[in-house]
Amino acid sequence: MRYPFKASVLVGFLLFFSTQAFGQSPSAAKTLTLKECIRIALKNATSVQKAENSYALTGAQVLSSYGQFLPSLSVSSSYTFYSNSNDLQQTALNEVVAGDTLSTISTSVVSTKSRSARYSISSSLNLFNGFSDYASLKQSLRNEDAAKYSLARAKEQIAFDVAQAYLQVLLNQELLKISQETYTSSQEQLQQIAAQVKIGAKAEADLYQQEAEVSSDELSVIDAENTLRSSKIDLLVKLRLNPRENYEFFVPATDTTELDSQYRSLDWLVAEAIESRSDLKSAKFSMEAYDWSITGAKSDYYPSLNLNFSYGSSGTLIDDQTIDGTAVDNPSLANLFDQLKEQTSTSIALGLSWTIFDGFSRNLSVQQAKVNYQNSRLDYEDLKLDVISEVTQAFGDYNAALKKLESTRKGLTSAEKAYETVNERYKIGSATFVELSSSRATLVTAQANRAQAEFNFTFQKKILAYYIGAVDIDTYFPE
Repeated sequence: MRYPFKASVLVGFLLFFSTQAFGQSPSAAKTLTLKECIRIALKNATSVQKAENSYALTGAQVLSSYGQFLPSLSVSSSYTFYSNSNDLQQTALNEVVAGDTLSTISTSVVSTKSRSARYSISSSLNLFNGFSDYASLKQSLRNEDAAKYSLARAKEQIAFDVAQAYLQVLLNQELLKISQETYTSSQEQLQQIAAQVKIGAKAEADLYQQEAEVSSDELSVIDAENTLRSSKIDLLVKLRLNPRENYEFFVPATDTTELDSQYRSLDWLVAEAIESRSDLKSAKFSMEAYDWSITGAKSDYYPSLNLNFSYGSSGTLIDDQTIDGTAVDNPSLANLFDQLKEQTSTSIALGLSWTIFDGFSRNLSVQQAKVNYQNSRLDYEDLKLDVISEVTQAFGDYNAALKKLESTRKGLTSAEKAYETVNERYKIGSATFVELSSSRATLVTAQANRAQAEFNFTFQKKILAYYIGAVDIDTYFPE
């Protein structure tokens, strides 16, 4: 008689094991380790890509904030190769008639065709603007830190989700194996009962009951296969890989060892989470950025002082000039190069501006900045409470999983012994088929419970590490 397969979930300490994948199977299926899955997910996840884009943008904002402390510089130049202007020119004329002087005004049309060139260089340096530039720089630096930790948490979330999906695939593979072994055992039991019925050692009713057991076990195998298929598709979707391609997933060695002693202290776990959680750090820096925005908004109450500098030159050449249609001699002018060299202007000035009243717009800006800061502070406090709640829940779940590990170990041992005893009694006719079927069902349930317990214990360790911020993403990338 073949006994049902003893379940053993081969799941490991997932975020820290280091293994190599098996070679490809004859069917050319590609085998992936958990490390490879997380690496692929981190590369392909759109949430990570968006967080990286946001982080890159904050870097540009920091550079822009530093630039506000530097003087601006602009250069302009132009060359007009043709210009035609018509101007009215009035000339006062005095004429003596009969001893009287008469004054008249003569109006002429002066037409001028010319070329001209000009250039200018200007610069402005803000000397004081109510600390707006300083506040803007501090705000940009805090936003950059917030984006950096948001990116880190996005990566941790991806690693956590992939690890969960990967573990689910391994568990479903083990549950399928249990179902297949149970189905095989049921078929063998059916053959034995059929032979015993033929010789009259067993009642025909036992044969029919066993046939029903075989059918039920076959349905369990079908359900387990479908569940495994669904979990694989879910994992491949998280990796953004084609679910139609053939992938296998490497099974690491079982590790049911307990965590280090400090993990037994809830106070230590909470303190570690508050100190290490990337999302909490991001929220804190975001709150500080909003605080600096208040300083920036208040800067509008102060005057602004700028140091301005300008330097430039211009020159003109007259090519043709007429007065009332009659050509006249062009004025004698130096060439453009000499004019641009000699006809220069330079100015250095201090500019002060101060808005005395702006219809309470500054007050509105300050109030908006204060509200944003207060809301961000509330968000931070809410997140801090969430972190404490998550760690507390994970701590309780881990301890419960540890107890279940020991309980299911004992339960499986007892179920195996019970099935063995009932099976031997059934062979000699001292136990009924109902007793045999019941003990087999109890054994299968114990096997599944043990598999679930090992899976759950491994995952609870990962959950605890995730909630206290102890996931090291750098371990998933080669040096």
